[in-house]
Parts: sequence; structure tokens; C-alpha cells
Amino acid sequence: MVGALARVNLSIEKLHENTKRDAAKYLRVFPSKNIYHNNLAQAIEILHSIDHSIDILDGYTFRPEEPVEIVPKDAENVGVIEAPRGTLYYRLKLGKDGYVKNGTIIVPTQQNQINIRQDIFTLVQMNINKSKEYIVNEIEKLIRAYDPCMSCASHFLKVRWK
Repeated sequence: MVGALARVNLSIEKLHENTKRDAAKYLRVFPSKNIYHNNLAQAIEILHSIDHSIDILDGYTFRPEEPVEIVPKDAENVGVIEAPRGTLYYRLKLGKDGYVKNGTIIVPTQQNQINIRQDIFTLVQMNINKSKEYIVNEIEKLIRAYDPCMSCASHFLKVRWK
């Protein structure tokens, strides 16, 4: 699993001291495997970012910098970045004109697919005696708790009942 829940589970002790103090009541649920705590983890990360940003701004001396000239060239690049929804992997081929010629992006939603599938299976098993409408609604809430991108959150569920 990738995303805020995984990050807070792994790095709770590294949160800003003010965040630990102000969110102490809510930090008690971590570590958590409950995907519905993902939104709480996101809120805690936002608070941490604000607290950390204040420290940086208070201690930084701003000075003018000259812009760096970028000279495009043929290149292939691989990168990893921790995005709000989780780890994002990418590979890009750039042309000497500065345009992307080819690219592959592996988004966090793709990486969470196995967890999402297993959680849906468990949810359906636990609610098999409830109405189809109830089950579909609960599956939608579960998938959205993983915070997929907008297109995935809008066009993700087609249920075929047997």
C-alpha cells in the first residue's frame, strides 16, 4: 500500500512536534490497516506540512537567484517521487526539442490495486446478505477511501451480479 496511511504508519515518530501535540488525540489510531483512516492520515500530513513550512520560512533568508538556462537534449529519465496519493514512478524519453517523446507513469492507484481488490472481497463477504445497492455503495466508499485520481474515482466500478 502507498499513500498517506502508509506514510503515517511508517513515520509517525518523524512528525513535527507541534503536529504530534495538536493531533495527539487522533494519532492514537496509528498504526492502522483501516483504509478509512487514510483521510485522517492526509489531514495529519497537511498539519505536519504547515508546521514544517512555518519553521522553514521563519529560518530562511531569501535572496535573489538567477534562473538556470535549460538546454533541451535527447535524454531518457527515470524517477520516483512521493506524491500526496503515494509513490509515483515514471520514465520519460525527451527530444532535443524539449518535448516528451514517450513516457510511462505508474500511479499510486495502480500500486494499491491488490489491496483494493482484497478489501472489496472481504467487504462483500461480510455483507453478502445485504442488498445489492448497499454493497455497491459500500464498495464505492471503500475505493474512494484509497483516494484514487478523479477519473478512477468516477469511472471505477462496474458490478456484474451472477
